[in-house]
Amino acid sequence: MKTLVHLALLALFVLPACEPKELDSCVQQSDCGDKLVCVNDRCLTQAGADERCKNNEKYAANCAGYGECSWDQGKCVVGGPDDCKTSKGCMADAKCTFDDGTKKCKVGGDADCKSSEFCTKLKRCKYDAKTDKCVPGSTEECKAQTDCKAAAVCTYDDESGKCIVTARDCKASVMCEQFGLCALDEKAKKCAPGSEEDCKKTADCKGPDKLCAWDEEAKKCVKE
Repeated sequence: MKTLVHLALLALFVLPACEPKELDSCVQQSDCGDKLVCVNDRCLTQAGADERCKNNEKYAANCAGYGECSWDQGKCVVGGPDDCKTSKGCMADAKCTFDDGTKKCKVGGDADCKSSEFCTKLKRCKYDAKTDKCVPGSTEECKAQTDCKAAAVCTYDDESGKCIVTARDCKASVMCEQFGLCALDEKAKKCAPGSEEDCKKTADCKGPDKLCAWDEEAKKCVKE
């Protein structure tokens, strides 16, 4: 009898502990061993934990919007490039590149801008590293911006990498047709009257001051 007891006791020390299984209860990560992760009191596979980030109402919004779709050390995080590329942040905000430093999604360059709604909807297809934003990168894209319609800023300038206003833009603008702002003020970099014909269309001519004549030397509208 003593021999059987001794053998039973020996078995307790010799037999390996049971390997944790999926859905076993857990309090801390060590309860789940090396192959599973402890998520909300249950041991899950890494794939199962990631799925929770994607579908659980507590985490799903951040997964879809910011790419926080991978479970790591007790929370949902951006796990790598794939998380960024499948997020709404990539499609809408061009944040398609994984940043190893911040572990977040960011705008990584022209390719990110071109694949996003910044390009397809807003015609801002070029990455500007100075502002970390997608911006217009051609005259065609400049012409699609509200600044073109509102202020004749319609021409892309290769040197500055920005949309600028030119004399041609001013002449072709609605501001010229309706308000007499048909010439380019080089100093102010905006459209302004450039002749008596222009002055007569301006609000200053129609107003009490009657600034309807053009002073060529002063380059401005004056009283007749």
